[in-house]
Amino acid sequence: MKRLLTILGFIWAVLCLVIVLVMFPGLDSCSRHLAKLPFMKINPAFSGGDTATTICYDNYTLYIHEPVFAALIGESSKGFVQLDWTWKDSIPVVVSDSIDYDSDLVPDLIIGIDPSSEKLKIEPLNDVVGEIEASSRTRDGWIVRVGLEKRGDN
Repeated sequence: MKRLLTILGFIWAVLCLVIVLVMFPGLDSCSRHLAKLPFMKINPAFSGGDTATTICYDNYTLYIHEPVFAALIGESSKGFVQLDWTWKDSIPVVVSDSIDYDSDLVPDLIIGIDPSSEKLKIEPLNDVVGEIEASSRTRDGWIVRVGLEKRGDN
């Protein structure tokens, strides 16, 4: 009986090895198909959240994303709002925008970007708006994440 179990164990190990070797080249295609399923979604902490508002100016377009308060379970008390500027033809000399991230028709912050010196300036107009958490120049624009604190009434 012991010898039979040993033989069955070796057969099982060889079968598993063959399955792994056959499946390995197809794993990339399999993972791409899984990623396209409707319930798969990129975490907003990485993507910046869905775009809430788009404002088109003469030289650039501003995309204001929905606020993100991502946590493992529930929502965090601290979050961010991502702002994306995309230049149309040429880089503007200076950008200064008042941002209403929560769409209540009251500006929440004023942010200024000087692309030539790569300096950013923020002026919070709302007590929940914090400092600039991250900023990055892109090939044709700028991305900024501004820290937020969650209100008790949200």
